[in-house]
Amino acid sequence: MDQQQKGYYPPPPQQQAYYAPPPPNQSGQYYQQPYYQPQPQPQPVYVQQQPQRKDDNSMCLGCREDQDREQTFQKRNRYSNEAVAQHYNARPDVGVVKRKDSTIIRLRNFNNWVKSILIQRHVRPRQCVLDMGCGKGGDLLKWAKAKIQHLVAADIAEVSMQQMQGRYQSLRDRRFTAEFYPMDCYSELLEPKLQPHIKFDTVSMQFCLHYAFENETKARTMLKNVTSRLRSGGYFIGTMPDANWIVKRLRQEEKGSFGFGNSIYHIDFENIREDDNGKKVGFTPFGCKYMFHLEDAVDCPEYLVHWNTLEKLASEYGLVLKFKENFHTFYANSLKVPEYSRLLERIGVVGGDKAEMSLEEWEAAGIYLAFAFEKR
Repeated sequence: MDQQQKGYYPPPPQQQAYYAPPPPNQSGQYYQQPYYQPQPQPQPVYVQQQPQRKDDNSMCLGCREDQDREQTFQKRNRYSNEAVAQHYNARPDVGVVKRKDSTIIRLRNFNNWVKSILIQRHVRPRQCVLDMGCGKGGDLLKWAKAKIQHLVAADIAEVSMQQMQGRYQSLRDRRFTAEFYPMDCYSELLEPKLQPHIKFDTVSMQFCLHYAFENETKARTMLKNVTSRLRSGGYFIGTMPDANWIVKRLRQEEKGSFGFGNSIYHIDFENIREDDNGKKVGFTPFGCKYMFHLEDAVDCPEYLVHWNTLEKLASEYGLVLKFKENFHTFYANSLKVPEYSRLLERIGVVGGDKAEMSLEEWEAAGIYLAFAFEKR
């Protein structure tokens, strides 16, 4: 195995020290926008009004150009939570056997490894958990192994919720109770729907928090749902795209290019521009959209999460950051724990009869970060 491969392949447990990836560049942040930076107001410019030329349809050409630009803008920004819900509702539940044939099975297993460790670190037996953005219930077995007492699950995709309920009913060792809420947790409040006595020890949001950063209102509604019933000392854990990694990677692209990827994933920005020095700018704290495609998994619009904004908003709702790590760093640090190292093989990140994780999959893993907050 050459030097490049050493830095990218997740190692077999017995070779962890030799193959551990190098730590990421810690020299600085690549996605730094001041919190709620005031936008300068344009100064009025007075020009002499020119007569408008008209075409055969009696609409002034200048007005028509403005209308065309507005229609183009609306088309490029015609994204909503409903579109995301439709995307996930339309994805078939292929089952465990077919899922093992996925071209990104090693990456899928790696993501599950990260989530398993997050849950092992922060969830204890007999606890009550909120799984917000639960999807089809991919973490049900993890909750069962954690021996929780009660699960509240919520997701905007109603079809996914139905599939999750089916999975829950078919669990062989179902020792926890559960309730399910098909709802938009970024626009609706969950608390009025819950029984008064329910308090959460842990709230989990896996690969979904970034959809709330379409605007500040949705981000705040999401945080209200996270914290309104979270006990003092309880944890808010999750995974999401790492905006610093994404913006750093985009800025490595040549002039005029606003997307990047490889054979299994692609990210394309629409509203980013280049300044006079050729630097890519325009990364706003909210509503910074990009199209994300991941083979066999995702093909829909997403939003960058400006971390400083998230952390400061979270503090307003009583949350204190415990840790935040890119998946590559999380992997290197978790290998120091023998139990987590052995888990790589049990979950199928390494070993077995499948091809080892490719460089393309490992690059895609770097898109994400893991985090944990604690409620004051």
